[in-house]
Amino acid sequence: MLKVVNSLNIQTGHHCLFSGLRHLLVSERPELDARAAEADIYFESDGLNLEYNGDLSTMWLASQETIIEQFAASYGLRAQYTFEISPNVLDVFREILLENRAVLVFMRSPYLDYHAVFRDGAERNHILLLYGIDEAGKTAFVADTSFLDVSGQTLSYSGPLSLEHVLAGVWGYAWVEADPSLSPPPTEAQRFERAVDNIRRFLGHHNLPSGRFQGLEAYRAYVEDWRRLMDVSPSEFTETCKNMYYCLRVGGMMHQLDYFEMFIGRHQDRIRNWDELARRLTENRNNWKKSLYQLYKIGLCVQPHKLEALQDRYFSMLRAQGEWLEAFVDSSNH
Repeated sequence: MLKVVNSLNIQTGHHCLFSGLRHLLVSERPELDARAAEADIYFESDGLNLEYNGDLSTMWLASQETIIEQFAASYGLRAQYTFEISPNVLDVFREILLENRAVLVFMRSPYLDYHAVFRDGAERNHILLLYGIDEAGKTAFVADTSFLDVSGQTLSYSGPLSLEHVLAGVWGYAWVEADPSLSPPPTEAQRFERAVDNIRRFLGHHNLPSGRFQGLEAYRAYVEDWRRLMDVSPSEFTETCKNMYYCLRVGGMMHQLDYFEMFIGRHQDRIRNWDELARRLTENRNNWKKSLYQLYKIGLCVQPHKLEALQDRYFSMLRAQGEWLEAFVDSSNH
């Protein structure tokens, strides 16, 4: 049996990727445990920059590779990753674990049988930490640091998972290591500026080739395309609305707002007009939460006639979010 036992204190996070990255960071550089925050990692690594490509069922992270690279650069780490799985992946996992390092594993959710939300839900991508292997017992030891149950409660899991399931469901993996030969990592002030730069870029217009959009423009294009749902079958309408809810709730706007709440709370001394920004953020967050519930309900009840009014509400919320982001960037420029 092979297990990582050094500096791997599993804690419940807010998003499987950014919580997982924080666990890798603290495992590799335990002296940062008290100062490294998941929300900081999200903004420093450009996690808010989603991409939409015209498929109403999907709006997700623009580039996991870029996120991993920016994360590593922010903390003086060397990152290695691949999204092309070779037949010898178990050998690779063994070698990483032998160095007392955990592996960030990108998985397909049907292979995660430790909770009903995965066993009974639609297939999606999810991210775990692999911290042990028992080849004789055909068992892997994994930590799922953040997932939502059907009620929306954030949960975590640490324990066994079939090694066969891990090897069948993995579609990518990454790990990091501290490297003294690298340049000194950015200071906390420099990382804050990196985060603000990423937020400023998110506000720009990113209309890419092949009908792709990134940044806040991706949200606008996504909501605009909801008009296409007026003529689909009832079953397709319900399924697409559920996926739209999932993209905005789990991968998109709600996580962005949650992380902003944490981020500006941590960096009050760097932000002018903090109180006013916090008030407006709370108002935006409450509006999005209620509107997401309405989207889910419209989908379940198959009420396409209500979608246009909801669409207008979403456009209004996106304008408010853009104005808030502009104010935040302006207040962060000293």
